Amino acid sequence: MTNVMNRRRALAGLGALAALALLPGCKEAVEAAANSCPEDPAESGGITWNPDIGRPVFWGVQDLTAAVHGTPRDMRVYYPSYDGATANAPMLKLCLTGWPLVLLLHGQPPAGVPLTGYHAKWERFAAVLARCGYVVAVPSHPALLSQNGEDPALTDAANYLAWVRNQWDHRRWVSHQADSTAVVGHSYGGLLGARVMAANPAFGAFVSLGAPYAEINDRMAVLTSIGRPSFFAWATEGNSLGQIFEDLDGPTHIWDNLPQPRYAAVYEGEHFDYLRPQDVGSDLRGPCPLVGGAMADLVALFLATHVPVPLGRTRVPVELTPPKVELTPQQEFFAGAHLQGVAQFQATPGCRLDLRWNVDGKQGSRTIKAN
Repeated sequence: MTNVMNRRRALAGLGALAALALLPGCKEAVEAAANSCPEDPAESGGITWNPDIGRPVFWGVQDLTAAVHGTPRDMRVYYPSYDGATANAPMLKLCLTGWPLVLLLHGQPPAGVPLTGYHAKWERFAAVLARCGYVVAVPSHPALLSQNGEDPALTDAANYLAWVRNQWDHRRWVSHQADSTAVVGHSYGGLLGARVMAANPAFGAFVSLGAPYAEINDRMAVLTSIGRPSFFAWATEGNSLGQIFEDLDGPTHIWDNLPQPRYAAVYEGEHFDYLRPQDVGSDLRGPCPLVGGAMADLVALFLATHVPVPLGRTRVPVELTPPKVELTPQQEFFAGAHLQGVAQFQATPGCRLDLRWNVDGKQGSRTIKAN
């Protein structure tokens, strides 16, 4: 009885649901909504809004291992929180809300950086998404070249998602909907992510960061099989010979010929510029140290449009500019330093990024650089 009363207290602010209780046949719907709430209202942390790209919260992270937690591989899981201390922070739990799930697949590490622990280097991307209301699973995996649709890594990827949804301690608060699932991948992780998307046509969206598609023989078959909105980023004008493999323009105009709604974000720099300077070992870096922050913001803006958080109210324009949102004093407290990556990039000499899109019949472009 106590649990039921707590759930009903948590629903007290939902006037629409209260009104439904007065209508014939709606009792079951109200009870189902009540059961979607945390048993203890304190688990909402005083948050009275559903976080999204414009009204973020804090983020938490758990390091989970196969030996201790039974995960398919060691992984980090990031999630929304109301606590400012990130390590093992309490998860934010709200009524009627299952957080969308993002699988982030890294590639091979830079020269001089060990594979063990490399998945933790991608925190900037995962943390921005977690603040916006996403659960982000980042496994430590071999990240080998994925050459065909029978790759065992595809099964592994499915197992990562299934574990978070069915075995993680906070699984109740993770959406099970296919269209609330997104895949983000860098380099060989991007190639694997493309195959994951092609094998799961109902997934919501795909983000590819510097994936060397020229290294696989069936690239057009894979990329055209992704029917969902896609965001492709790659480096140009750097000194790495491998950059020719990730260029989706070039003589074949691969990006132009893709059928799905899509973005291209092309920056002046190197393959590992998404990472912080201290995380790239001895690999080359481009002229701009702020690529990672800007790209993390653009990825979050893209996913906010195509894999929205339940009950989120913020709308993102097609050009992926940060939306202008009026915040309460409490929301301003949680929103500190949010979506500053593009602004900092744009204010720094030597930084340039060309963004273009073809979405729902709308084509356009803009250049992000210092004036």
